This record gives sequence, structure tokens and C-alpha cells, in this order.
Amino acid sequence: MKNLRNLIAILGLIILSACSDSNEKIIDEFEDKELSEVMEGFQTKISEIKIPTALSDNSNSNAQTTATYFNVVKSYGQIFSAFFNVPENATSQRLNLAGRNSATGNTQTYTWSDGNSTINYSVTELVDRFTFTYEIQSPNYSGKVMDGYSLKDESRAELNMYDSSTGGSVLSLKWTFINNTATLDIKSNDGSQFILTANPDNSGNLEIYENNSLSVKCTWTASGNGTLINYETGETFTW
Repeated sequence: MKNLRNLIAILGLIILSACSDSNEKIIDEFEDKELSEVMEGFQTKISEIKIPTALSDNSNSNAQTTATYFNVVKSYGQIFSAFFNVPENATSQRLNLAGRNSATGNTQTYTWSDGNSTINYSVTELVDRFTFTYEIQSPNYSGKVMDGYSLKDESRAELNMYDSSTGGSVLSLKWTFINNTATLDIKSNDGSQFILTANPDNSGNLEIYENNSLSVKCTWTASGNGTLINYETGETFTW
């Protein structure tokens, strides 16, 4: 889990620094702004995931631990979603002006920089989905850092993050939103994994894996009652 946290923290700082200067003028107006907004639904759904107030406000130590785990995973999802915010100072280049139903798709590349780090974010529109690639050029981190896709009906999104020095995948995120139930699955190549399921009534569960083995499972109801199982110690706690 440490590697996952460190990677997200490093990349998050790069993105925030590249987007920090909001005073630069728009160099080139977007010809098709829709491609810069393809992950807005993902961002909205992540922000709307909640746990019951009776759980978040519960003084029981295991309820507090569950709420903390939930907020950590939600924060990871929000950090990932921030990667898709295209700032106003970005330039854009549109390629392959095909029809919307074309198998070849339309591609839009957005580029922005703070003087130290430059980001190239390319989005391609296909018949049923948007695919994207994210590249960063900076003194400390250069190369492709992310690619993936999002279905147009916003029911599924997947992305992979890469180590620029080795080119290997270091982290994956899978997202589904089906029948108003959200699932967020974040997995690191070191065997750390979070699987969060949030139901429309704010009930849900969270599984935490270490070294590819289930370590902790938290389950809660819409009324805020719940259970935390620690598989490492064999203990079960309820509130």
C-alpha cells in the first residue's frame, strides 16, 4: 500500500503544479470541448459517493476506522479524476476529423505547462467509448504515465498508470456504475488493492488487500451499523 500511496502523491503534485497558473491566456480555443469533458461524469460520481452520517459520526473506534478507510479510497478516486481537468491555459490540436460513428474516431490532444512540467493529454472518441493517453515531460518524471478508456454511457472506466523509467504498469483503476451502484477498484503492482462498493442507499463494503491477500473487510448498512473483519488477526468487530 505504501507504493500506491507514494505514486499517487508524486503524480498528484505534478498535476497540481502544472495546473497552478490560471492567469495565462488561452492560446487556442478548443474546437470540440466535449473531448476535454469526457471524464466529468466519472468525477461527479466519485464526489457523490457517501457513507451514512450515523457511520461517519459514530464514536466507535472501528466505525471511525471504517470511515477513514472509506475516505482514503474516495480521495484516491478524486485524485485520479483531477488528472482529467483540462486547464484554460491548455492548447489543443485536433486530428482525424472523422464522423462520430467512425471506427477511426476523432482525437484531441491538450497540452499545458507550468514551465517545468509539460502535459500532453490525448482523447480519442470511438463509437461506444473514449480512450485516452496521458504523458508528462518533467525533470523528475517523463513519459507515458496513464492510458485507459471510459464508456460513453459512463457505466465503466478503466485506466493503467505506468512507471516512466521501466514502462511497466504500476497501478490500475477500474470503475463501474451499474443500477446506481458504484464500484471503485484500485490495485497496485505490489499486491495492494482497495475494492469499494457503494450502493444508492449509502450502504456498502470495502475490501483491502495486502500482498494479494484479503486483509480487512468493512461492511455497513444504510442506517450506519457495520462490521469490520481483520483477517490478519482473525478478529471481528461490530457497532
